[in-house]
Amino acid sequence: MNYISKSANKNDLLHSLLKGLPTILVLAVMGAAWMIMHHINSSGGSSEESVETTGESEESDTITLPEGKFKTGKFESVPAEQRSVQHVHTVPGRLRYDQTKHVDVKAPMDGILTEVLVTPGDFVNTGDLIAVIRSPEIGQARAEILKRQQQREIALKVLEREELLDSNLKQLSAMLEEGKSVKEIEAASANLALGSYRQEILSAYSNLVLAKELTEKIRPLVESGSVPGRTLKERENERQLAETSFLTARDLAKFSVTQAKMKAEADVSEADRQLNLAWQSLETLLGYKENKETANLSDEESLSRLEVRAPFAGNVESRDFANNERVVRGASLVVLANTETLYVEASIRESDWSAMELKQGTIVKVLVPALDDRTFEAKVHYVGREVQAETNSVPLVATIENQEGLLRPGMYVRVTIPIGTPHEALSVKPESIIQHENQQFVFVDMQGGKFKRYDISTGQTSEDWVEVTDGLSTGQMIVTDGAFLLKSEFLLRGEGE
Repeated sequence: MNYISKSANKNDLLHSLLKGLPTILVLAVMGAAWMIMHHINSSGGSSEESVETTGESEESDTITLPEGKFKTGKFESVPAEQRSVQHVHTVPGRLRYDQTKHVDVKAPMDGILTEVLVTPGDFVNTGDLIAVIRSPEIGQARAEILKRQQQREIALKVLEREELLDSNLKQLSAMLEEGKSVKEIEAASANLALGSYRQEILSAYSNLVLAKELTEKIRPLVESGSVPGRTLKERENERQLAETSFLTARDLAKFSVTQAKMKAEADVSEADRQLNLAWQSLETLLGYKENKETANLSDEESLSRLEVRAPFAGNVESRDFANNERVVRGASLVVLANTETLYVEASIRESDWSAMELKQGTIVKVLVPALDDRTFEAKVHYVGREVQAETNSVPLVATIENQEGLLRPGMYVRVTIPIGTPHEALSVKPESIIQHENQQFVFVDMQGGKFKRYDISTGQTSEDWVEVTDGLSTGQMIVTDGAFLLKSEFLLRGEGE
């Protein structure tokens, strides 16, 4: 009985489930459809939202300025192009005196400073009188010049005498060769200065003439037999001896005159050398060349006068003595400087040692903060070779022109030095590059007041251009003037969002 009852209950439950099955199926199908539609709607919404977000991202890099702001901004753009770029480095430096034009004018010797004719701030030209010193040493040097001048005058007179004898002797020789009589020659040479040569030569010539006359007179007598032939031979021997004596006298006179003339010329040359040495000694003491034509050596005061003159044109920087003070050799009288050119001194450190290859005459830029950051050009004078152990650097010295007189020794400057060799690269102006949150970027002019930001990477930097290694292409118009205004607008728009 229990078995039959349990079987009946199972049949009733199964029947109930079968009756409710259509309803369950309908609910399941409706739930599945709702889930499908919900998934489709969700996917569609995400897609649209993604599209909208992408559009916003694209527009976030672009700024469009109102017409008023665009006109007042006065924007200028330069195309990004391939240009020559050379890396530069700016180092601190100082202006110094040009050491060749900065001189401490010192007393050349002991003495009394009788006059000081300049004061600090005065401008003097080359050769202008600065001071006067009275010095016995100068007097001795000038007295030596007087002595040498007198010796030279004596030597010149001796030379003139020997030259005159030589000239007169040549005239006498010419008359002798013509065979004139002794009386004629004596009459013609009466006013000629011949010294002892007159008697020696004319005496020998007279003997020769006499011997010739005697020989000629005895010859007919020998031929007629009135006089033996031996007598003619004796006369011929006497004539030959007379001729030999005459020729010897002439040769000795000529030799003596020539030798005396050469000695006189040597004496004059030696006198000139000694006089020049005396002048050089004086000029060494003076420190300048004295005009030999106008130098006053007539009295004791003039002999001991030492004039200190400006070695070059410049300004008097300082003065240490007053009139009538005693000074010693080497004492500083005034400091004279010419600042039309100055030196720029800077140090090249280890990281910039490639700048040691700079050649003399290379142009470097010098910025002077004290003159509202005005920039000047300077030419490299030299680059030192020895590394300073304290700073691990070498000195760089350049020459800078100061014709305007604006630059002063001691001024702080910044020196821009070219490093390495120039190369071609895509480049933009330094003022075009903006940096924010460690990212460099530029604004590209899209025309019509529309500008777009481009993030870039940079390479080497020169004074005028910056190499762009990534982020731009050739020909894009890059904003220069107005870039910071665009940055401000860009950041303000970001804060507003």
